[in-house]
This record gives sequence, C-alpha cells and structure tokens, in this order.
Amino acid sequence: MRIDTALGARLSPVVRRRSPLAAYGVALAAVALAAWVRWAAAGPLGAGVHFITFFPAVLIAAVVGGFGVGLFATAASMVAIWVLCLNRTVAGIFGPPPTDTALFAFGLVSVGTVSVVSFFEQTIDRIAAQAHNQHSLIESAPNGIVIVGEGGAIIGLNHSAEALFGYERSELLGKRVEILVPAKSASVHVGLRKKFQRAPETRAMGAGRDLSGRRRDGSEFPLEIGLNPIEWDGQRAVLATVTDITERKQHEERQAILARELEHRVGNIFAVILATIRRTLIRGRNIVEAAQILTQRVQLMADAHAVLSESMFKNIPLNKLIDIGVGSFKDQIASKGVDIAVNARAAQAISFIVHELVTNAVKHGALSSPRGAVAIEKAIETVDGQSFFVFQWSESGGPPAVTTMRKGFGSFILLETPRQFGGEAALDFGEKGLTYRLRLPLEAIR
Repeated sequence: MRIDTALGARLSPVVRRRSPLAAYGVALAAVALAAWVRWAAAGPLGAGVHFITFFPAVLIAAVVGGFGVGLFATAASMVAIWVLCLNRTVAGIFGPPPTDTALFAFGLVSVGTVSVVSFFEQTIDRIAAQAHNQHSLIESAPNGIVIVGEGGAIIGLNHSAEALFGYERSELLGKRVEILVPAKSASVHVGLRKKFQRAPETRAMGAGRDLSGRRRDGSEFPLEIGLNPIEWDGQRAVLATVTDITERKQHEERQAILARELEHRVGNIFAVILATIRRTLIRGRNIVEAAQILTQRVQLMADAHAVLSESMFKNIPLNKLIDIGVGSFKDQIASKGVDIAVNARAAQAISFIVHELVTNAVKHGALSSPRGAVAIEKAIETVDGQSFFVFQWSESGGPPAVTTMRKGFGSFILLETPRQFGGEAALDFGEKGLTYRLRLPLEAIR
C-alpha cells in the first residue's frame, strides 16, 4: 500500500526529526531571500509595501519546519523589515518603518498561516502513520489477507496469503480473485461476490458453508474466510481474512472415526457380556457357582480391554494376552514360539480361549494337580501360499482328559470362535491330558 501526501509532508518530518537546525537554516535562508527580493524590487513595488515578499518565506518555513520554525521566520521577517527601513540607501524607497498596527497585522496573519500549515502537517502525519500501521498489521498478520476491489480484482495481499496460495505478490495483483477459487466453484463465486459487494457487511469467520481454496499448483484445501468492507486507496474494497483449516478438518474426521469406533466397540462389549451371562446362567448351576464363573469371565474381559486400551486397540502383543489368561499358574505353564501382534477382535477371542483352557485345566485337568504341567506352542505355518497362526495347548501330569457330551459356553468359545476368523480348532482328550489345537489365518487376526 502506498500513500503519498501533499505539501511535501514526507520531507518536513525528516527535516524536523533528524536535523532541527537544518529546518531553522532553511527558514533563515527563506527570510534572507525574501529580503533580497524586496530590496531588488524596491522600485517596482514602491514605498510602504513592506511585507509582501515575506509571506512566502513564512509559509515555506512553516511547511519545512513546523510551528516553531514558522514563528522564527515571522520574527526574522519583522527584523529584516526594520533593518531595510533603517538603511539610508533604501529607506527612501521603502518609506518610513511599518507602524505598530502593520506589524501586528503581519504577525497575526503569519501566526495564523503557520498554525494552519502546522495543523495540516500534523493531520497528514497522523494519516500517514495510521496508513503505515494498517499496512504493517496486515503484512504481519499470521492469517492470509487478500484485498479485493469493486470489480473483483485483487488490489492487495500480505506475505501469509502468498505462502498460503503459493503465488508471488506480483502474480496476483490485478488478477480476478476467482483465480484463488476452485474451477468448479468460480462461476458461482462471481455471483456471490457481486451480491456481497452490493450490500457489504462484516462476516465473521466460520459463518456460512464450507469453502475451498485453490493453490498455484491446482491443489485444493479447505478454508475459512472472514469478510470486512474497507476503503483502500480511495476505493471501496473487501478485506478477506483467509485461514487454512486442513488440520482442523483432519482432526474432526479423526474424532468422527473415533466416535464411530467407540460406539462399535462398546456395542460389541455389551453383546459379549450379554452372551456371557446367557451362557453362564444355565440350568443345573447354582447361583453361587454361576456368580463366581460370571465374575471371572467379566474380569477377564476387563483385563483384556485394559491391554487393548493400552495398545490403542491395535497391534496387541499375543504373549501379553497369554500372561493375563495364565494368571498365577505361570510356574506350571511353559510358553514358547513366536510372539505376534493381533488386532482387537482377535485379542478378545484369544483371551477367552486361554481363559477357558486354564479354567478347565484347574477344574479337571493338569492344573488341578501340583505335578501337572501345560506346554503352549505358537508357530506360523504356510499352506498353499497362505500363512496361518497355530496355537497348541498340551496338558500332562494330571488326570486323564474326559470328554463331555454337554456343549456349554466353554466348548462354544474353544470350537466356534475360531470359525468367526475363518479358522478351525480341535480338542483331543488323551490319557496324558487334554490337547487343544487352534489354527487361524494370519491375515484375519492382524
């Protein structure tokens, strides 16, 4: 933004502020020149016209140096008139010295002239300072600022707007603002812009619909625009404050995804709890036993959920899940093989499987005896180009495994759950103890 002021306003502050003595020197020189002109023109001007050449000197001094220097030039002019009138060589031409009334009139007119000039100087300085401050504020603003004239041309912008849209300032000045609008929306924007300019009003950022901007490379990004009617270089214009909200939009999308995921997971948890309650409260089981079993299973869910939460519901370490299921029987259970990271759904299923195996071993199998032991083996197998995770639970040192005809919640967990992942499982009730083998497609549990 460039603002040029009249009457040499940019010169006078420089002289006054940087070299006050120079301003007084200019005033003295102007008075001396006025005296010389008056002396040289003594014949044509005639006698009694004392001050005619000194008014311009006072005016020049006031313009260059301000109020104080103007008063100095007025006093110097009066002294110069007296000197000329007392000089015998020119006294006959000038006539008698000026009367008190003439001196008072000259002083009054000069002081008035100096005051008016000084007032205009100060006013121009204030306007220039305000314009400079406005320019500095706009240029240093962190948001992009684009100033659009009545015809839709860009007449000003700041450095942030250059960085935001990827243009040099010279590439945008004078161009239609639609250069910054996606091509598919440019025609609509023209109508909206004209409508706003017919009845301009301040519009806060975030008001209205979602908007997009177009960078120099053609890429688009979401933005918010605040509009303010202003006057710029003597014409009506609109100051548009532009903010890139790409990060905020991404954050909102992540929040929406998280909310949907949370809703889904909470629904799943309640569904599992409901199924657990139904499978636990079966006929033939007293309330004390049912309460104990239900408490253990819900506690297992809580422990597994804690691991899931700690891992942000992804890449859950399998060994950590097994350690939770094994609990206080680590001295009787040996685990070896690969440790893989599984997804949340697989983690919950494997936790239930390990818990059911431990519970069954405590009641009927190897863990019911101090001499009993359990070996857990984990491996990755490849069959016909497809990778599978294989989990095997082998009991020994306990009573022989006894098959049961009743298919309860435990059997459902051990045999039916793997099918939900496209896998399979088998139970072998041998004389040495129970063997459970689980095979799951690796891609389904990761």
